[in-house]
Amino acid sequence: HFHFDDVLTSFSTQSDVFAATLDPLVDEVLAGYEATAFAYGQTGTGKTYTMEGDLGSDAGRGLVPRTAAALIERLNKGKYADYSISCSYLEIYNEELSDLLAPPHMQQCRLDLKDVGNGRGVVCTGLSEVSVSGLADILELVRAAQERRRVAETRVNARSSRSHCIFTLRVKCRRMVAAGELENSGKLHLVDLAGSECAKKASATFTPNEENLTISGSYDKRNAWTNVSSEEDRERKNINQSLLTLGRVISALRDGSGRIPYRDSKLTRLLQDALGGRCKTVIIATISPALNAVEETISTLSYAEQACGVKNRPVATSLLRTIRLAANGGPPHAAEVTAAATTNGISSSDWAELEMKVAYLTQEVEEAQAALAAQYREVEEQTEKAMVAEANLREVLNEREELEFLYDSLGEFTDGRLEAEQSLKRALDDTWTRGSELRQLVFESQEKAAGARLQARVAVDTAATTAATLSKALR
Repeated sequence: HFHFDDVLTSFSTQSDVFAATLDPLVDEVLAGYEATAFAYGQTGTGKTYTMEGDLGSDAGRGLVPRTAAALIERLNKGKYADYSISCSYLEIYNEELSDLLAPPHMQQCRLDLKDVGNGRGVVCTGLSEVSVSGLADILELVRAAQERRRVAETRVNARSSRSHCIFTLRVKCRRMVAAGELENSGKLHLVDLAGSECAKKASATFTPNEENLTISGSYDKRNAWTNVSSEEDRERKNINQSLLTLGRVISALRDGSGRIPYRDSKLTRLLQDALGGRCKTVIIATISPALNAVEETISTLSYAEQACGVKNRPVATSLLRTIRLAANGGPPHAAEVTAAATTNGISSSDWAELEMKVAYLTQEVEEAQAALAAQYREVEEQTEKAMVAEANLREVLNEREELEFLYDSLGEFTDGRLEAEQSLKRALDDTWTRGSELRQLVFESQEKAAGARLQARVAVDTAATTAATLSKALR
């Protein structure tokens, strides 16, 4: 038996998938948290369709366009004073990094992973970020990335993804709060993993091409098949190796192992925050209903259930800028600097010292702003909890008043019912007494009737005797 948060069937729509997975994370991203969603499963089970879907159909759109639409819709509701959105699309093919959104003249630029520290985790240096203003821009970028992504035909899937892809949305938004201006910086990573494969089940059939022609014009099938199969084997080996490393990372995190093998694969390095880090993560396990895929299905479900045991520590990235009144009593603003300086009479060493002090104080201010933002967010959460508790208390009080009303009404009904029963009992007692009297009268009437019948019989007998006597006398 496997235990999960939700199960989606073949009758579930793309809207159902979004509502069950990423819709709850949209508000978290706008609050400054980093969130990750990745689809994992056997090749041909619908991971790419789940993440991207049919971009030309409203009903068939996947998680990427639906999440982008939800973010933009909530940003435009008037709650935020200003916001900006940027996108990036990274591909990992045979452990090589590629930028799917880079301009044509920059596609050969080398990308690399670096741990920048300061709580920022692992970043991909050289990866382009494209600013967008609406959903149409994002859909255009996704279409362009789809054309560049590496796919191939296998026996299991006509368009099998041969690489891992990570689509990232970065959102910065500002809104006014009671204490000043709160700026949140959130990220959403949507990961489409290449499917795990079995060589015997997924090997593609041979397709000759011009490169395989010999001088005589015939196909050299042996060399062609060797080239195709070796390339497929290399792809399959790298895909399965990275997924195996991902499984080892999940197992190590769940078991509390001392060493987590993040660095054994570029995929796990990029997902380091998503697994055991500071992200809010959702895993979508895609499986096949085919009987010949039972082993892969059980493996996928086991991976997903193990991942459910990993505990992350989400951290929001927010800055709170306090507002104070201007010195002349004017409108409030974030900072007021009325100072003039000149380099006359200041030595280079003093100037360097001043610069160091300014840098130190700037860092202190940023740390203080981050701490204030965290405290403000905690106060907001506590306020929301208090409001919810107050609403629940009002509901309980209303329910209590309704119960008291029902109790009083039931008491009145019970008293009326008791009085009616007592009246009925008295009526029955009176009826019983009256019945007894009637029975006595009937009995007395029956006795009188019996006496009258007896007297009548005697009178009849006497009359008969008299008549007989008279008859004899007349003779």
